[in-house]
Amino acid sequence: MPLTTDLCFTVPDMDCGGCVRSITEAIHHLDPAAKVEADLETKLVSIGGVADAKAYAKAIEDAGFTAEPKA
Repeated sequence: MPLTTDLCFTVPDMDCGGCVRSITEAIHHLDPAAKVEADLETKLVSIGGVADAKAYAKAIEDAGFTAEPKA
């Protein structure tokens, strides 16, 4: 079984449920089994999955959003 990574991104332009849905769909297109949690108030997206941070950031950006890795 592949190792799961837990990553967190700040997505400053995520501001509604539609944004959350678009980001979640983009991540699931890359990694269908990924666990995605989004918090509109803090603008944070947490991902538990098998892809690397660059791949998840690219998926979020390809969906039209800014993805900043959270340290």
